[in-house]
Amino acid sequence: MRLGLGIGTGMIVAVLLSAAAYLFGLVKSPSYTVSLALLLIGLWTIACALTIVERKDRNYYGGWGVVIAVLSLFAFLPLQYAIGLLLLALVALILLYAYTGRTDKIITAARTPPAPAGGTPAASAI
Repeated sequence: MRLGLGIGTGMIVAVLLSAAAYLFGLVKSPSYTVSLALLLIGLWTIACALTIVERKDRNYYGGWGVVIAVLSLFAFLPLQYAIGLLLLALVALILLYAYTGRTDKIITAARTPPAPAGGTPAASAI
């Protein structure tokens, strides 16, 4: 319950602060307002990852916070650079999650080692 209220409340506050900044004239364009909202949401997600989230989920939430914060760069950088940085952040998140995943076990299709063919009922019926 604490996690949902922390991240959800922070996202609502970030969007409201961005809208207020636009209405007061601190942000000149709607695209900059959206960019500010994404930046604040990403920073809030990173802060929640470091303080509220359980230890096992910190990398996941922290990584997504970085991805959302990088997504906010679309208003400041040329579009191809913003997309490139977003793709790099996603690749880093995937690699981070793959190397610090939830389990240390390797999942395989076979649960037991293969048995010799002569010991199966189908092979002895011939």
